[in-house]
Amino acid sequence: MNSQVTSLKANEAVNWFQKRLKNAANYGVTSEECKMFEIFITSTLADVDLKKQITNTVLPTFFENLISRKVDKQTIDAQATIIRLFLKYYGGTCNQFKSILDKFTSKVLSECFNEDNIVFKVTKYLALIPQCGGRGQQGINHAEAWTNQFNDYLYSANYFLNQLYTNVNFFVGTDVTDQYEGKFNISVFNLTELAKMTPKERYEKLTSVFIFFNTAMQSMLLSMFSTVKHLDSNKVIQFALSTMSVTSEKLNATIITEDVIALDSVLWKLHSSAIKTISALIKCFGRILIPQGTLICRILLQSLKMTHFNSSNSQYGTTRSKLQQRVLTYQVLCSWQSVAGSQSSLELFSESLTSGILFDIKFDKPSLNLVVDKQTGNKKRKSGALNQKIMDQRDTIVMHDYHANHTVCNEAHKTLQLFLNTLSSNLKVLQFKIFQSTIMGLLLEVIKCQRPNDYPLPYYNDLCRHNLYKSLLAVIISPHSQCITHTTIALRVFTFGTTDRNEKIKEVCRSSLSELEHIIRPRNDTLFYPLENEIEIPPCAHNTIPENKTHFLNEIVEDFTLTNPLKGIKDVNTENVHPKTILQPSLDMSNNKTHVLKEITEDSSTPIKAKELKTINTENVQPNTISLSAQNVIQENETNFSNKTVENPTLPTDVKELNNLNTDTVQSNKVIESMDADNSMDSSSGDELPIQNDEEEENYTDMLNDFIDSD
Repeated sequence: MNSQVTSLKANEAVNWFQKRLKNAANYGVTSEECKMFEIFITSTLADVDLKKQITNTVLPTFFENLISRKVDKQTIDAQATIIRLFLKYYGGTCNQFKSILDKFTSKVLSECFNEDNIVFKVTKYLALIPQCGGRGQQGINHAEAWTNQFNDYLYSANYFLNQLYTNVNFFVGTDVTDQYEGKFNISVFNLTELAKMTPKERYEKLTSVFIFFNTAMQSMLLSMFSTVKHLDSNKVIQFALSTMSVTSEKLNATIITEDVIALDSVLWKLHSSAIKTISALIKCFGRILIPQGTLICRILLQSLKMTHFNSSNSQYGTTRSKLQQRVLTYQVLCSWQSVAGSQSSLELFSESLTSGILFDIKFDKPSLNLVVDKQTGNKKRKSGALNQKIMDQRDTIVMHDYHANHTVCNEAHKTLQLFLNTLSSNLKVLQFKIFQSTIMGLLLEVIKCQRPNDYPLPYYNDLCRHNLYKSLLAVIISPHSQCITHTTIALRVFTFGTTDRNEKIKEVCRSSLSELEHIIRPRNDTLFYPLENEIEIPPCAHNTIPENKTHFLNEIVEDFTLTNPLKGIKDVNTENVHPKTILQPSLDMSNNKTHVLKEITEDSSTPIKAKELKTINTENVQPNTISLSAQNVIQENETNFSNKTVENPTLPTDVKELNNLNTDTVQSNKVIESMDADNSMDSSSGDELPIQNDEEEENYTDMLNDFIDSD
């Protein structure tokens, strides 16, 4: 019973699928239907019965109808989409229909070569042809077939590149013979008619064929494949360098002919196609291309330089010519920086990249100058001549397109943000300052405008302003080590940005304010508090100064066991204390050192634990190093230590008193800090003069305020 249900289910599913394929071939296929077909085909891979039915019935019927009857372009588009699905999931079975597939490809390219959408879908399924047939051991057959087909496409692209640059004297291409030796059948392109064409038609035809082979290589690099792809990336990079070696500037320097003019008109298409191939190579190999990073950057910067030459004479508020190549170049630069990061080698070309980005994010406004001739003698000024001058200048101003060049401006900002986040420290100081002033100046112009129509172009476009605020954030959070970060100004600019008419701009300004909040007010304390600049700590005292402390005295407490309970500690004698010094711990005893004399009385009771106060050394401590905490607790003309209470639950009694510490013959202006930070200070009378530390306290307070302000 189960076998009958399974067979019935397989038959019904296959019948449904054949009807859907027939409808798709007759009426075309949409993107939703293509997804439905892909889901159905992937679900049949796990079902043995369905897979057999599709292999034995659906595939032969479909491929036989490919060339049996004449169809329109809509049907060809649908057939190309379904072929890619069959090659992707039933590649081994489709090998028996390879001859039919070659005939269909030749037919489509000869009839629909001018349809870019159909040609692109043809290249998508051509990229999967190498996985037709058996895989071999570890997929060696598929890998070898893929490498051979890619090298053949690369050879064909080089061949047609030489045909395009054959009249350029300074071009040095690869060693390609005049006779085509590739495996791909180029007769489908009808190249025999090239001799009868005009120079413009001939170059357009060769350019379309060149772009086709580049698109085929890009599809092979970007498509999923059953095994690892093997190719020589240096050959692809050298091919792109050869394509970019011919520029409009060099062509204009040669003798102008019809061929030169025709080549110059299609040159941006050749460069864009080569850059797309480099982009596909980056996405396919990733960080493996880091050793070739210098060559990749040279190709991309050459493209920016060439498009800068072509667009330098454009007027304000008008769309520049050949922007597609420039936008594409910025997109590939973003891809390369995202892959390689700080190892992208872009710091070697920072000057060219800086000039290119500034050219695309800031556009100079035209100005109307009123020229008034000076009046000489009693001769009256002729108003007609003056009005004519004003009219002449007014005629040079055109109506602005408020969204002109917004695409290239957005891509330039994205490239700048990635460049600052990865390589801001490698920029020159002047370059970073130029970026700072340019971005801040543009935002200040936007803020002071009363109406959106007054915004500097193309920042009337909301997306351009959005990226402009994000560039400001990149300048602040990725600063240069030798430049001042204008955090305060940026806070005010982002605050003004929260009132923008666009909701996305408001959102990015609020998020930027929250990020800057953590910069001006860190979440945690800093690791090291600052010391006074005038203090010079001797090397011998470095080990005694604890980190993250503003005072120099720290009690070191150790536990030890006494044989008898503690009765008391006798007085501490201080002699020959130098003026304005602070006691430091030491193990040596000398005449110029204060020391602690300890006397412990013994008793026959049980041992207890007590705390030992180590001696304090004041040797080699520089003057004027009294900390603020010590000055606040020291009263004028009083240096007395209070009683210390030690609590220990192990003692028979709860409280043990330590005898008072006596200080004798302390000279004027002498300060002795407490040996324990927890001790409380009591005042006692003395004969010394009052201690004058008001000026030092004010200086210390001023320096601390300056440090807080600087943060």
